[in-house]
Amino acid sequence: MDLGTAIRRWKSNWMRARELDSLDREQRDALARDIGVSEEMLPILVARDPEAGQELPRLMNALSLDAEHVRHIHAALMRDMSLTCSGCTAAVRCRDDLARERAPAHYGEYCPNAEGLRELQGTNVLGA
Repeated sequence: MDLGTAIRRWKSNWMRARELDSLDREQRDALARDIGVSEEMLPILVARDPEAGQELPRLMNALSLDAEHVRHIHAALMRDMSLTCSGCTAAVRCRDDLARERAPAHYGEYCPNAEGLRELQGTNVLGA
């Protein structure tokens, strides 16, 4: 990442944090309810990269799971897995495995959602 990109990313993160700070308690509670997380989780989510968690639908696709179908029938599970994915420290490895088409063989070694994904594979939520 070059310096200009790093500065833009820092500024974007700073602006999101300021925007969250500008909300009063009632607005923060409403926002947390709307997205299905605790109010204490909001600053953590704001601090993360906006692209955090984008690996989950890609991994699900690689595992022949239909992410939209899962979201429709298991909304809370999908929300929890998305939050877990967005905070994952193995995102770089996951993206690399996805790019090299080896994620299905290796995700269980590092993915904090591996158990849930394996359970979903055992149900009828496979992709089309």
